[in-house]
Amino acid sequence: MGVLFGVLYAYAMFQGGFVSWFLFYAMLPFILYMICIIFYPLSRWKITRSMSKSILQSGDSVTAYLTIRRKIPFPLYYCIIEEYVPESLERKGSRSETYQYMSNPSALSNKQKVKSVAFPWFKRKFEFRYEFSQVPRGEHHFHTIRVRTGDLLGFVKKQAYFTVPSNILVYPHRRKVQISKRVNSFEEGAAPSFSPAKRDTTVVTGVREYMPGDKFSWIDWKTTAKKNAVMTKEFEQQKSSDILLVLDAEESDEEKRLAFEGCVELSASLIHAYKGMSSQLAFLSLGEEPRYFPFTKDQDQQVFMNQHLARIEPDGKVPFADAILRQQQSMPNNLIVMLVTRKITAHLKSSVIRLKQNNARVVLFLIDSHERITGSEEQMLRELTISGIVVNVLTESQMTQQQFEVNT
Repeated sequence: MGVLFGVLYAYAMFQGGFVSWFLFYAMLPFILYMICIIFYPLSRWKITRSMSKSILQSGDSVTAYLTIRRKIPFPLYYCIIEEYVPESLERKGSRSETYQYMSNPSALSNKQKVKSVAFPWFKRKFEFRYEFSQVPRGEHHFHTIRVRTGDLLGFVKKQAYFTVPSNILVYPHRRKVQISKRVNSFEEGAAPSFSPAKRDTTVVTGVREYMPGDKFSWIDWKTTAKKNAVMTKEFEQQKSSDILLVLDAEESDEEKRLAFEGCVELSASLIHAYKGMSSQLAFLSLGEEPRYFPFTKDQDQQVFMNQHLARIEPDGKVPFADAILRQQQSMPNNLIVMLVTRKITAHLKSSVIRLKQNNARVVLFLIDSHERITGSEEQMLRELTISGIVVNVLTESQMTQQQFEVNT
């Protein structure tokens, strides 16, 4: 710019005449404008970001709104806004249809670049709007925004970086769960089920006087005749089963990333499904730092479980089979233990069989691509079934359905 000014001025001084001075004065406003841009305080702009939603589910879309305010209405021909997208957003959020790519999760890569152009001129305030689609599960942190501008001829370019923190929390997608067998028994758990429909009418524990609401079929006719009063049978009250849901968060290859998302989604769906049932459910994730959520019906506990499932990553250094054995020592007996994993090994098979010895029932959920399940793994699953373990294998055909269909 200085060279251009010097050349034009020297040309006008030495050449003289109307044309040379006309060129000098015609370019003088542009040169002065370039000088003003150099000293213009771009870094003093105030930028705020707001998100249309701060909490959403995997696969949803979210819209970001950027508002830029400046005190000096200096005329700017153009302004380019670039959002530095977090790496955690560089994949598509999992929904039922995405599990067709379980054998090739790289097909769901979703690198996004956010650039917007505006022509603010004298405006003190202007806004940008852009959308992130198919947001993946996790906690995503937005930080940096780059602003670029310049003169009309492109001789001067200026940029500034702004730190504008924003967070969104994306919960795993939840589906309905169709459970083929209700997990109830009469010797397990401690919480009674008060629903009359769940009363067992085969185990009689005594008789009592008739009360309004008793069924006609419950009347004990022999005792009624002896005492000359209507007596009904007393049945053993059904109790709910205590369920421990265990999620495998052991570190694994990126090839099993989508299978892990399926494990998290199934866990979240099971937690939500059992929330309205009489059974009490505790949750345990075995990753780098095991997290345990005890048996409770407290609503806040449900929120903490979902928040943990939103943030969890497969980072466990201890093999899942060893982690189960470590936790087994502190587990109460006669639980129904549900294990959600994405691989089966001989070590895990022996750990699950050992777990079955102290618990009422063990249910194993294996989520993986059909192509990756080998013949030896299928043999181990059959041996687990023979040992009394309830085995559910969920591959692409099951994971792409609108609801989970599981056996317990």
